[in-house]
Amino acid sequence: MLKPIGLRAVAAGRDALDQLPRLVTTRGSVAVLTDMVPKRRGRSELLDEVERRLAGLETARVVLGGREGRVHADEVTLAAAVEQCVRASCLVTVGSGTVADIGKAVSARLGGLRHVVVQTATSVNGFADDQSVLLVNGVKRTTPTRWPDALIADADVLVCAPPPLNLAGVGDLLAMFTAPADWRLAHLLGMADSYSPTAVSLARRHGPRVLALAPRLAAGDPDAATEIANVLTLSGISMGVAGTTAPASGMEHTVSHMIEMAMNRTGRDSAYHGAQVGVSTIVAAVLWSRVRERVLGRARPHLRFPAEDEMAGTVREAFSSIDPSGEMGEECWRLFAKKLRRWNAARASLEEQDWRAVDIAIADVVADPAELAASLSSAGAPTRFSQLDPPVAADLVRWALAGCHLMRDRFTVADLAFFAGEWGARDVDAALDGAASIGGGM
Repeated sequence: MLKPIGLRAVAAGRDALDQLPRLVTTRGSVAVLTDMVPKRRGRSELLDEVERRLAGLETARVVLGGREGRVHADEVTLAAAVEQCVRASCLVTVGSGTVADIGKAVSARLGGLRHVVVQTATSVNGFADDQSVLLVNGVKRTTPTRWPDALIADADVLVCAPPPLNLAGVGDLLAMFTAPADWRLAHLLGMADSYSPTAVSLARRHGPRVLALAPRLAAGDPDAATEIANVLTLSGISMGVAGTTAPASGMEHTVSHMIEMAMNRTGRDSAYHGAQVGVSTIVAAVLWSRVRERVLGRARPHLRFPAEDEMAGTVREAFSSIDPSGEMGEECWRLFAKKLRRWNAARASLEEQDWRAVDIAIADVVADPAELAASLSSAGAPTRFSQLDPPVAADLVRWALAGCHLMRDRFTVADLAFFAGEWGARDVDAALDGAASIGGGM
């Protein structure tokens, strides 16, 4: 059963920022939550434009710090934001994905503080749902928070964002061509409690239009930016009503999270999340092609049902290279263990599974990896990990791919490949080679 939509108002397009006073709906104080990244609307400073529209209200800027302007949604940052917003009657968050995630979490921790998000780029789909990606013991975790009450996507703000940041949203949306297949697979195998074609279709039906608009978005077309923002909003709503990020987040997102976790651990900022997702989606689509041939194409594939003590060591070892303290490994094992127990409990049904029927059922939600690579390339977006800014080293790419199924309890194509003995080091290289042959991969 789908959940009700908590987002009550969306203003998108030219002059959408003018709707801010109507959406704030308070006579009390307003906290304007933002970060140190410069933001403009045309030739004006965006924060000045926001405060000008709130003239007559008491406003206070809450500026989050971070290396070179980048902010991370860890507990220290979140606690500081809550403390500075505690006396506000309304919260206005001005920023891109991470800042919006923090704003949603602050709103939730302050008992449902009214929250208006002013989106500053078409970078991710997380502006319009009730979940936030937060760091827990260094691990990226999707955490229930709160829907924003209103969302503003002003075209004249969006086109002022750096073009690579806006194109990152196209990369993030590219997951609509692989994540639903992961979700459908998990449900068919008893590894997920739900699957909703309705939630999937909210954004997926706009997929061809998104790919067609991408070159215009890169050129700064405000109408293209508005349309992409609207599809990102639909994608966010799909996750909120589904009660899970599964309609828009599968294997490709875990690969991006793994890279971010590793780079953050060494004090480096990674490339834009959506850009990494786009590149990872190409590899995920290649893996889907291999799994359909080598696992779903067999009447009785050989499946592994490893014991908990074996996998506990595997998970902990996988993360010890970036976190010798063991905290990250323990956090990942905590959730992977749930997935493993469910897999092992379903052994009888899995060994009798009609795998060809599974293949038929997911066929309409699996995309051609070559088409995805061509679409990203035509938009001028990265298609290879080496094209990201900063580029991702080959050994880190292999580590992220090999261990992406170990970080959370979501079942994806990488899990099935692993449990079928098709996701070892050679298989990772084969998937990268397959992606390279169509212009993606390393």
